[in-house]
Amino acid sequence: MTRDEKERFSSNQDPEPLDLKKAKVTRLQARKLLGKVEEKDTTPSELDSLHYDLKMAIITRLPAKSLMNFRCVSKMWCSFVRSQEFVDSFFAVSATQPRFIVCFSNGIFRKPEERLTFVLSFPEGSSSSSLVPRFEMALPVGLRGSQEYCASLHGFLSLYFDNGLMVCNPSTEQVFNLPTTTQFMGYDPIGGQYKALSVHLRGPSSGRPHLLHKVFTLGGCQGWRDIEATPVPYIPVSAGVCINGVVYYGGYKYNSTGVKNPAVMCFDVRSEKVSFIQAPLDVVFHGKDSIFLEYNGKLASVFMKLPHARSIPFDLWILEDAEKHEWSKQTCVFPSDAWESVSCHGMSFQGTNIAGEIIIVPSVVTSIKVEPFYIFYYKVRTNNVRRVRLLGIGDSEEFQRSYGFVDQYECFVNVAPHHVDSIAFLKNHV
Repeated sequence: MTRDEKERFSSNQDPEPLDLKKAKVTRLQARKLLGKVEEKDTTPSELDSLHYDLKMAIITRLPAKSLMNFRCVSKMWCSFVRSQEFVDSFFAVSATQPRFIVCFSNGIFRKPEERLTFVLSFPEGSSSSSLVPRFEMALPVGLRGSQEYCASLHGFLSLYFDNGLMVCNPSTEQVFNLPTTTQFMGYDPIGGQYKALSVHLRGPSSGRPHLLHKVFTLGGCQGWRDIEATPVPYIPVSAGVCINGVVYYGGYKYNSTGVKNPAVMCFDVRSEKVSFIQAPLDVVFHGKDSIFLEYNGKLASVFMKLPHARSIPFDLWILEDAEKHEWSKQTCVFPSDAWESVSCHGMSFQGTNIAGEIIIVPSVVTSIKVEPFYIFYYKVRTNNVRRVRLLGIGDSEEFQRSYGFVDQYECFVNVAPHHVDSIAFLKNHV
């Protein structure tokens, strides 16, 4: 994509359709970005002569994708951009301007070679009634409709695609394809490690399950390794959410008589221990019917109720004390008239923003007719709702026609709040 096209896409006018002939599609396999750098002109430039601290202050404010080009200037610049000190400094600066990610696909029933998922980002915390996107990347895969999951983990995205879990960095376009048995991803903020968790049956599927837990550290050299299982057998039934170094996901644990009880499983990313929290019946369901999110630093769950004529009620369950297994409940009311501007009936709860408002979006991009795409922010304490238009999400006939948005209700949408640009690379040993 040329500079002029990027400026047009980021203007205050309605964005022009993305042209993937110019905005390249990222390959699925992990790209070898840490390889040999070609020799370039090593003549010192004016920037080379600057004091190290001043140079650091200037370059950390450049866009991430521009910094990727610095790797090809010379060995010295490649080493500088890849240094851990610079990676950390860049992340600290980027953290002052967080964004949220929107991923949307052109359908799951298309031929594999025709499937596309677009990754856009928008400024988080803006009070504007409409937001202009920044194109991040396009992937030749489709989003999985059975799991409404997209998470930002310290600069990397974790998403469910056609064949399983995928991890990618939009800034560097590094991609990890994880084995199909991988269900969960987490980040340890103390050790600075990304870990994948695989949970699967190792015995007959009938009766009480015997689960095998395996962990893989992205960028590590140990490969997949077994970890200690829970003393009580259980089956995982939902996607997870990572909060402060702990991955929470829904499950049913078996008691001594074989009766299933709902529980929230907890995988501590740092210690690699799995435990559980007793949960109310309305918290744990199979698949995307379990809605877990972070609310004011705590684990929360949304339970949808039957809509009324003037409202769409839901319960917000909040984990108040994990050790005591204590939950609180708040009944919320989303006004039906606020949703009248959306032709999609499916509501998707996709986390909270930095103000603590719950993010609610249509679950698909509607291709029956071209219409604006809106995101809704719900404030629990006041029951207030505000609507924000997101430009560039399938809101033109040319865009939908060019990129095959023809599957009507199968063009899924996922959102990842609190995303921070990162230029970190991880060694690929998957």
